Amino acid sequence: MAEENIFLFVPNLIGYARIVLALVSFSLMQCCPWPAMFCYLLSALLDAFDGHAARALDQSTKFGAMLDMLTDRCATMCLLVNLSLLYPSFTFLFQLSMCLDVASHWLHLHSSTIKGSASHKSIDLSGNPVLRVYYTSKPVLFIMCAGNELFFCLLYLLQHLQSPEAWLFGLLGLCGIICLLKSFISVLHLITASQNMAAIDAAERSDRAKKQ
Repeated sequence: MAEENIFLFVPNLIGYARIVLALVSFSLMQCCPWPAMFCYLLSALLDAFDGHAARALDQSTKFGAMLDMLTDRCATMCLLVNLSLLYPSFTFLFQLSMCLDVASHWLHLHSSTIKGSASHKSIDLSGNPVLRVYYTSKPVLFIMCAGNELFFCLLYLLQHLQSPEAWLFGLLGLCGIICLLKSFISVLHLITASQNMAAIDAAERSDRAKKQ
């Protein structure tokens, strides 16, 4: 039987397309706000399709999970860098958001991978109840992720609109609340993943002690 080429799995091909779209978006952010946001949001939307493809084709891989997470985190981080240029007085908050987002997701994925999960969206159902709802309820996951990304996108677009409509500020406020909730979830991510890593360390040290 021929060895499978993980890099050519359909979910990973979708992941590469997401990266290309994100890079195009970054290159356009200084000059073409609407095309930039179209490419950015399309890249984010494809995140749902690679997950469906992975499950439908039985092509869930640790490489795909890492690719998916890194694409999400890098895309959001690059948008926040641009927002720091547009809103310099809020740079510290954007920096905090980047640190929390990257640290919580990386540690969560790393601990999940060590425990044998192929996806950072597979969690121990005996764990934190908020994270359990977050990852097992597709509507909740979609609303949290979409609202968070839309909040940053709206902040970016507001700097390029001469006369923004009143409803746009209402949507911005709603998405801002979702963004805060997602930041709270990221804190739980960080705490839970840290506890998982500590438990793994404790188990390994206990095994070494028994062998000695």
